[in-house]
Amino acid sequence: MVKEEGVVTSATDSIAWVKTVRTSACDACEAKDNCEILNSKSSIHFKVRNVLNAKKGDRVVVGVQTKPLLFLTFMLYVFPIFLLLIGAFAGDNLASFFNLDPNLMAISFGFALFFFAIVIIKMINKKVEKNWKYKPFLVKVLKSL
Repeated sequence: MVKEEGVVTSATDSIAWVKTVRTSACDACEAKDNCEILNSKSSIHFKVRNVLNAKKGDRVVVGVQTKPLLFLTFMLYVFPIFLLLIGAFAGDNLASFFNLDPNLMAISFGFALFFFAIVIIKMINKKVEKNWKYKPFLVKVLKSL
């Protein structure tokens, strides 16, 4: 599980808004130069279920489960490239059956499957947005006011 400290900026009985500050984990990240969160500001503001009855101003530890995080990372970075390669390989092999240029077929099939992967990712994103399993959660309240 990935953990991070933050401060509750607003809270209700069911939802708490937590603000975390960029840490050394961000500095070690490969995508830090392209990260919209880091480029826009040095803090991240998000909502979590308030299962620990945190109040405004409380210091809390939030966590994200590793398995769902790795799945989403795979789907976002590896899956499209994997389908692009499969499409390129299939296009190259099918070109001889249709007497077409293998390079053109490889490019066409590769990009077709790449864009198909993007459509699949968008469909998965709609389901993930509603599923709390993929979102941060409160681990503990460190200091209550």
